[in-house]
Amino acid sequence: MQPNADQLLALLGGAGTPTSDEFRQLIQTLDNHRVLAKVFLLEGTPFVFEKSPMKYVIFREQLADRFDVGSQDVCIVGSAKLGYSPSPHSYGVPFSKSSDVDVVLISEPLFYRGSRQLFSVLNGLGPSVYAIRQHEDSTRPEKNPPAVGLQDWRKVKEAIRNFVYENFNPGLLPHDDSFRREIFDSLASTSGLFLALEPKVLVSKIRGRIFRTWKAAEDYYSNSLREAKSQLSGESAVEPEIEEAEELTKATAVPEVTTMKPDRLII
Repeated sequence: MQPNADQLLALLGGAGTPTSDEFRQLIQTLDNHRVLAKVFLLEGTPFVFEKSPMKYVIFREQLADRFDVGSQDVCIVGSAKLGYSPSPHSYGVPFSKSSDVDVVLISEPLFYRGSRQLFSVLNGLGPSVYAIRQHEDSTRPEKNPPAVGLQDWRKVKEAIRNFVYENFNPGLLPHDDSFRREIFDSLASTSGLFLALEPKVLVSKIRGRIFRTWKAAEDYYSNSLREAKSQLSGESAVEPEIEEAEELTKATAVPEVTTMKPDRLII
């Protein structure tokens, strides 16, 4: 049964977490997706902590200490927040033990530090500017001009887009990058809190995204809901972002917590 207007207004007023069908109606009915992003994605106790809200307080405090931010600048989004995925590409898929846990951090210093690190890595990708200029200036151009792998090109484009919209995705960094490890190891260190829940939540993968400001986070997730509206309405297909999750292995997870196929793009 489709929710009526009164039910939708009650949900906006804080009358519980909407079901997948109710939230779909809200996405397709309302034009102000920023309100939906704030009320249902960035605020409130997540689905995974709904029976143990104080553990969510502890979760936020612990990550706040690790990243030197305020606890109000940490939250969980995605299927772990709602109990089902709000993503344009997997809308309505229920949260399960194979689902990712998506963590948002608000920190201007971490945003700039991570972005500089990522641009430094991408700057090292070939071909070099010198090789391209040499090819362009040659009176006898090479038969095979300089080329860049499509995966590398996609990462460059995503890194630029993320920076323009003031967010940083540590999953774009190489697996052995020290800053990536610092971020994901800190996130993984909270896994014991999930195991302490009743019923237990077996988190196998975790993702993180760092925003410069709360406004940037609101912009990002309201845009994601607008894309979901287009996808659900069949108006347009939305290209998925690179959203690599970190597997929580014995090496990274702490059991107890106290307090595109590679191709080439011709330049």
